[in-house]
Amino acid sequence: MPRNIAFIGPIPPPVGGVALANLRVQELVRTHHPKDVILTLNTSKGLTNADLYKKKGIGELLHFIKNIFQLIRFIAKNRIDVSNVFVVPNISFLREMIFICILKLTTKKLVVHLHAKTEGDYFLSGFKLKIFTKVVGLGDIIFVLSEKFHKQFYSQFIDEKKLIVLENFVNYRNFDTNISDKTNDFLYVGRLSEKKGFLDLVEAVILIKDEVKNLTIHVLGAYENETFKTLIETKIKRNQLNNFKFYGAKTGAEKFEFFKKNSVFVFPSYFENSPIVLKEAIAAKMAILSSDIIENKNILDPFSIKEYFKTRNIQDLAEKIKKLHNHKELVTSYMNNAEKVTHFGYDYAGKIIKKHL
Repeated sequence: MPRNIAFIGPIPPPVGGVALANLRVQELVRTHHPKDVILTLNTSKGLTNADLYKKKGIGELLHFIKNIFQLIRFIAKNRIDVSNVFVVPNISFLREMIFICILKLTTKKLVVHLHAKTEGDYFLSGFKLKIFTKVVGLGDIIFVLSEKFHKQFYSQFIDEKKLIVLENFVNYRNFDTNISDKTNDFLYVGRLSEKKGFLDLVEAVILIKDEVKNLTIHVLGAYENETFKTLIETKIKRNQLNNFKFYGAKTGAEKFEFFKKNSVFVFPSYFENSPIVLKEAIAAKMAILSSDIIENKNILDPFSIKEYFKTRNIQDLAEKIKKLHNHKELVTSYMNNAEKVTHFGYDYAGKIIKKHL
């Protein structure tokens, strides 16, 4: 008998890691459980931009309340056999906590997709961490993003038998390309915000603008807010930079083409969980220039495909940009090595989905 499998979490827009992960898991479920029925409850506000760090106000509270009533109506309308809820440990967990408690009482199997770091978010310290892990532990299956980093941490608080590693995964077919067809350009993909390191990237290019000729950085992503947009546009204009080409947020085939055409992926973020864009860059056979935060190193350390720079160090970032721009043979060697990495594809993730859902 076909099952009803529900997905409760954000769907783009805005384009974010959790929203994309939601879509990818749904795609795999359709592939490996074709007879089952997929139901979705989108918790996103549907905005183009997402300012994650602004002070929360009445708008967020009303959206919070709206989502709770949406879930109640959703459950009343549908018989749910398996529920998937996507969780992060920031202030939005106050909503997900209610979701988990309701779903635990009303569905046959509760699956929690835990997209969480191990420190730095609101619910990741002190008594709040105990509350967070106690509620998350109500799930029958809890997907975490890595073996050595995430599972090792959360197994201190949650029954290890429930913790299943499901890496953020990529459909390699979407990114298949020939290295010889690539340009020498750089690519940035992500939210345009200070914490994603985009201001550092602009400042780094300012430092080397007279030394590095013909440097082009293609930028996919939406500004976090108008204040940051004005700051970046002012800096670019004041310093007469012509290195950046902005396209806004892109998804699907349009986004894939940028990965396939460019050689170097630049990722200056200050914080991440298990960034899917790094895996997309690997699938597209790109050399990678990344900040040295542990979440990035957890993915990239095993492979000779990258250069790290010290996080928030604009001078170091500038020097590494210059190095990769001027040494094409090094970039080519990194791209050739990336071509051999197949760890993050759909096949392995599909086996996990098939087994546990």
